[in-house]
Amino acid sequence: MTHLTSVRPVLGVAALLSGALLLTGCGESTDDNPEPRKVASLESGTPTGKPSASVAPDAESGRPQLRLDSSDAERDHYWHLYATCLKDHGHKMLPQRGPDSVDDTDQSPTARAATKACAGKLPLQPPELDRETNPHYDDDYRAYVKCLNREGLKVRALPDNSGWTYDGQTTLSSARQTEVDKSCTMEAFGGTTR
Repeated sequence: MTHLTSVRPVLGVAALLSGALLLTGCGESTDDNPEPRKVASLESGTPTGKPSASVAPDAESGRPQLRLDSSDAERDHYWHLYATCLKDHGHKMLPQRGPDSVDDTDQSPTARAATKACAGKLPLQPPELDRETNPHYDDDYRAYVKCLNREGLKVRALPDNSGWTYDGQTTLSSARQTEVDKSCTMEAFGGTTR
């Protein structure tokens, strides 16, 4: 069994990560939006000083930008909106797996049109989990796999760090594996190992 971290957008149960990440930023104002886009951080909080774990829209595409500290409920909400859009545009679904399960084998013209029509709703994964936006991705990924093993998951990274595969039998429950994955992702990609 192979686990792909960089391709983890599983519709319905899109539980990737939780915890805290220190991120701040602001967007530039445009003619359409005279106010700068502000991204709150857990360090500085919202403009009112309160911590926030919100999902901010990507400034260029309008797509929701997930963050390392996005809650499961936030992620599920945005994946639900995307799946609903695909369904409404005629993409085949797998209802036996759940209401938001998209049939990834559907390559029909209708499915391609639905994917194109709903592209603006497809959530962007946290930039830390993208090799193109994270210059420390390979180091972070190695730290992530090391953490998983330290916590008892027994895995080994694929040669290109695009995922991992089990390296023996794990004694961890499914719930514990999810906890370990989340905490190791935050530890490795959240900057605590650099």
